[in-house]
Amino acid sequence: MENKISKIAMWVLFGVTIIVAALYFLGGNVDDSAEYVEPVFTNALMMLMYVFVGIAALLVVVAACANIALDFKKDKKSAVKSIAGVGVLFLIMVISYLCSSGAAVNVLGLEEEVSVGTLKMVDMELFTIYTLLVVAFLLMIFGNFAKKLK
Repeated sequence: MENKISKIAMWVLFGVTIIVAALYFLGGNVDDSAEYVEPVFTNALMMLMYVFVGIAALLVVVAACANIALDFKKDKKSAVKSIAGVGVLFLIMVISYLCSSGAAVNVLGLEEEVSVGTLKMVDMELFTIYTLLVVAFLLMIFGNFAKKLK
């Protein structure tokens, strides 16, 4: 039953994505004579991406909590490893936030001021993504070697 529901949900999300993408690319522009052309359905596409990021974040949190709960039932040692993984991610995010700057960025066409907190948060997210990307590549490369050495 759960598998059928997840398949239906995936097809619904896929269908909504196709519709919004078609509207974005085929829906025309706000002002064709403007210096920077803006498609009419830009906000719809951005809202869809916010929804997708929210769904992904919710699923990650739920899956991590479920994994930790299952680990506590099976083996306390693996539960501690799961909690340590979440702690390391939190530590990476804190260090990234401390390393980020709130320096103003000049964006062409943006007339409003962006707050320092928002700029630091965006920097933190970028640094966290870069760090996790490097860690993922290192694990892909050196993980195979470590298995072969064992």
